[in-house]
Amino acid sequence: MFARERKEELLAYMRIHKKAGIHELSEEFHVTGATIRSDLSELEKEGHLIRTHGGALLKEEEVTKEAFLASRWNLNPDKKRIIAEGAKEYVSEGDIILIDSGSTMLEFAKVLTDFNDLKVVTNDLNIALELQKKPSIQVILIGGTVRNQFECTFGSLGIEFLERISVDKLFLSPNALSVSKGLTTPNEETAAMKRAMMRTATEAYMLCDSTKIGRKTFCRFARLCDFQYLITDDGIGSADKKELEKQGMKVKVCRMKTGD
Repeated sequence: MFARERKEELLAYMRIHKKAGIHELSEEFHVTGATIRSDLSELEKEGHLIRTHGGALLKEEEVTKEAFLASRWNLNPDKKRIIAEGAKEYVSEGDIILIDSGSTMLEFAKVLTDFNDLKVVTNDLNIALELQKKPSIQVILIGGTVRNQFECTFGSLGIEFLERISVDKLFLSPNALSVSKGLTTPNEETAAMKRAMMRTATEAYMLCDSTKIGRKTFCRFARLCDFQYLITDDGIGSADKKELEKQGMKVKVCRMKTGD
């Protein structure tokens, strides 16, 4: 095992156990105590761990604050585009799909214009405007209160509507994905809408770029095992990928095409 792979595995182990001693880690990874000490020191410099006498503690995952939608348009655009293309493979003609709000989901909506027979339900104003350009795609916009500066709807009206329908597939994006805490979002009203979306779908697909993995926000809305698939980019660490798969998720890693 290469040093980088071992450190990723070590970090995944710490995310589960929260703390560990040098001797315990040495036996677990079949390397010397000196090697473990070196790995722990590097992981501490990267901000993942806190070194203690004889071992280490997992540093609490950073609680990510919510940014307005306008400030997220230019964050990781290449990752969002390749994830959108990867998610497109799970859509079939004739599907009834539910699309969550957000900048990643808008990129996903843009690639759906190739389809000729889709029914799309969404609470995202921009997604509805994008897809209504294609006459063969029927768009249903979830009603409710418009969340200012986030360009989506929320609230009891939308949740009541979702309780009356059933869709084939849900495509959803979290603000943060934590191996230990699950899927989170900063706002409770947004979390309530996402939970309602989860209840109405037969299959759930998560679109999440690698920069959100290993983070958490205020409100948990789902467990990892609630999703059949995670669609992400090749920035995901091998240890995180293995741990997510261990929890029952199928992980699709989307890679940049040569020459991009």
